[in-house]
Amino acid sequence: MKVVVVNKKGEKVKDLELPKSFDAEVSKEAVTLYVNYLRNALREPIANAKDRSEVSGGGKKPWKQKGTGRARHGSTRSPLWVGGGVTFGPSSERNFRQRINKNLKKKVILGIIAEAIKEKRAIVIDNLEMEKPKTKDAVEILNNVGAEGKIALIFDSKDVNAEKSFGNIAGVRLSMPNKLDIINIMSSNKVIASFQSMNKIMGLFAK
Repeated sequence: MKVVVVNKKGEKVKDLELPKSFDAEVSKEAVTLYVNYLRNALREPIANAKDRSEVSGGGKKPWKQKGTGRARHGSTRSPLWVGGGVTFGPSSERNFRQRINKNLKKKVILGIIAEAIKEKRAIVIDNLEMEKPKTKDAVEILNNVGAEGKIALIFDSKDVNAEKSFGNIAGVRLSMPNKLDIINIMSSNKVIASFQSMNKIMGLFAK
């Protein structure tokens, strides 16, 4: 598989040959599994109910064990009492994180990027370095390469000025090779990556 590399003016510079691992087919089930893995990693437990060890009161036995004619109780913290603890209620300590096979993770990431290339949504720019942060120049680059709508931009850690420039543009979501926003890449109209970041992606996931 090949992908065209262009310059900031949108002119073709060369073709980038991608490893065979980009050609591997990825099932919808694998993609769904990985997306759920990502979403659950971001999920935080909000609902929380106090159990009998967390509610206040109940230090003293309500009444003596025998002789009253009433049912025996040891504490007003019991779930049977109004104001008592909740049995099996939601907890803020719940962990939603899942595990996923590393090889499957790499395969899905490459498959999603490969799909963007096949659908002509992916654009590789030979160099995203900028002399200084300037949003106007970043907008001009997007216009030159024909990128509109929702854009996923993958930049290298060295492209600090590019990060600041493109980060000001509405609809542009930034990520780096080691921290790819896969959900955003899947839903974007265009995926833009610097030549350097593509090489790092291949080094991280295409081994």
